[in-house]
Amino acid sequence: MSAAPAGFTAPPAHLVDDHRPNLGRFSGPLGRTNLIDAHYRGLPRPLRWLRLKEWQAVQVVTPRLFINVALFDVKLLGLVQVKIYDRERGVKHLFEHKLRPGRLRLDDQLLDGRNRYHDGTTTVEFTNRLARGAIDVALTVANPRIAGRFTLDAAQAATQAVSLPFAHGSMYSHKGMFAVTGELELDGERHDLDGALALLDDHKGYYPYVMRWDWVTSAHRGPDGVARGFNLTHNQCVDPEVWNENCAWVDGAIGRLPAVEFARTAVGTADEQWRIRDRQGLVDLRFTPTVPGDLAMNVGLLESRYRGPFGTCHGHLAPLGLPPIAVDAWFGMGEQFWLRC
Repeated sequence: MSAAPAGFTAPPAHLVDDHRPNLGRFSGPLGRTNLIDAHYRGLPRPLRWLRLKEWQAVQVVTPRLFINVALFDVKLLGLVQVKIYDRERGVKHLFEHKLRPGRLRLDDQLLDGRNRYHDGTTTVEFTNRLARGAIDVALTVANPRIAGRFTLDAAQAATQAVSLPFAHGSMYSHKGMFAVTGELELDGERHDLDGALALLDDHKGYYPYVMRWDWVTSAHRGPDGVARGFNLTHNQCVDPEVWNENCAWVDGAIGRLPAVEFARTAVGTADEQWRIRDRQGLVDLRFTPTVPGDLAMNVGLLESRYRGPFGTCHGHLAPLGLPPIAVDAWFGMGEQFWLRC
């Protein structure tokens, strides 16, 4: 294992060289996220592919809408997901389509590529062109009726890619906050997305048979016009005080945040609260779930006890190198992830 990163370092050309992942926290996209090339438990490449979990997801925040768009490939199952919550009307629009194994094939880089699902009535497409400073998202869903095209402006954005060790194997994740241009049509109503904020999650990992993590993320453009956001995760990485992906953004700047713990009270009731804190007092956040988002199933080798609510965030953050951030009723999403796969 390499020494702990002191900060952000320049991204390597490849995530994996000589069958070993380059561990660290990097200041931008890698040339290739070729985790499939890493040694993992002595398995040959076809069996490593079966264990490699991959997805790309984007969350978009406007004063009215919270949008989550995702393509997941956990090999035994694929999932196409579009979740939109209309805060003004208090209505959640949900599209989830499970796919047979092998139906999705996700790319190994964000610089110039595409991740896409398409059938007769549904299209979910990420055109990744970070080499030219953008990510394009296209959506078409028949029921509920959703159609949209929007672009994430990465030219002025601060992003991070991390490569973190597990007890066996490792994970990669690319997170960023971006300004948005474009539009979305939802059940016949057009929504202008210009000025919205988007959060990116591009991810690959050799997870244990039972995958677990806790996660909360949000972004908000304040009355001062400044865009702010954060990503907070507690996962299965070894030595999380060293190896974590926690960070915050202020406009085009990014700062690291320390390892955090999640505690929940009144679970499953209207009074449920998630408390996210670190040991030094740099993170003290309260997440209040208001919109349920559960996915439970048990089909032999695969079992999900997933909870992914939307809700509001309150508290404060003190990211390294950035001014303190007051989080006052920001709308975001959380995950209490449990998947046996």
